[in-house]
Amino acid sequence: MKSTRALVLALACLPLSLSACRGDDGGGGSGEGSETNADEAGSSTTNDGGTEAGTGDTTMGTTDTADTTDTTDATDTTTSDTTADETADTTGEEAVCGNGIVEAGEECDDGADNGPEFACLGDCTLNVCGDGNVGPDEGCDDGNTEDGDGCSSLCLIENPDDEVIMCGNKIYQCGDGLDNDFDGKIDLADPECISPCDDSESSFQTNLPGQNNDCKGDCYFDDNSGGGDDKCEWNLKCDPENPGAQIGCEYDPDLDCSDAMLPQDCLDFCQPLVPNGCDCFGCCEVDGQFVYLDSSPSCSIDNLAGCEPCTYYEDCANPCVPEECELCFGQDPEDLPEECNDQPTCPEDVTPCLEQADCAVGEFCQAGCCFPIDPQ
Repeated sequence: MKSTRALVLALACLPLSLSACRGDDGGGGSGEGSETNADEAGSSTTNDGGTEAGTGDTTMGTTDTADTTDTTDATDTTTSDTTADETADTTGEEAVCGNGIVEAGEECDDGADNGPEFACLGDCTLNVCGDGNVGPDEGCDDGNTEDGDGCSSLCLIENPDDEVIMCGNKIYQCGDGLDNDFDGKIDLADPECISPCDDSESSFQTNLPGQNNDCKGDCYFDDNSGGGDDKCEWNLKCDPENPGAQIGCEYDPDLDCSDAMLPQDCLDFCQPLVPNGCDCFGCCEVDGQFVYLDSSPSCSIDNLAGCEPCTYYEDCANPCVPEECELCFGQDPEDLPEECNDQPTCPEDVTPCLEQADCAVGEFCQAGCCFPIDPQ
């Protein structure tokens, strides 16, 4: 009996103990808070399927994000590939003859120097013998490659007249035996003719292809107006007299002109070609003033007002000394001092001349001296 009563009492006290335990776990919190936690825990524990579903949803969300990222990457890659393809295609489609870049379908492209008289024609094909265009290395081009018709199969002039003075393979106005400007003076007897490699009898400008196209100058007295082959380079923007103002090459006092190219190769090549009273870049003393020969088509001995002033560059020049009977550029023998007896003097090993006949084959008469024709 005593045992039975003790068991009944123990069972009766059990709910009270459990409540007390739950109160202790709450850390002294309210019973309401404890019940809420218990309910939440019960809900999570009881609804195993719900937990798994929730976890599954979370996993699915992660998968969707990954899928989205992959899709984005794929889209970016596709966009990138498409852009690259479009750029490549566009580059091919937009090849423009005359931009100075040799692109697909072009044989050449020299930009502003494309044209019938240049190495690269206006359609970006090479200028070759037999195409009817007289290129820079051709003396003629009659549209065929046959000999015996005045223009050889190599585009060389056949049987030129005796009075013609060749400039390499070419014949220019100042060597063609004609009075092109109708002033009564022919070829090198005309003061505007600088050499046989000058294609204008009426102007100090040589009128060679590419002349006066930019601010860079080279040896003015060779057979071309392009820089590089003579190793000489000068910039019109470096001249405070501003000779390049008319062609967009105004004097720039802030420009660093210390790197003007005057290597020994330039001096060796150009100075022997420079007439008395001129520098290597076409600045000459004429009638007491320094004028830039490449100023304009109107710059001539009879129109010095059409010439721009210039700064004489002494480091690459051939000064004229009239007192030593040197005939200066633009002068006639009668302009020499009386004691010279109309006989010019020249440097050692250079033949004096009064006319072209006084010079040997391969030379021309300029400013009282025989100069070598370059190119022969």
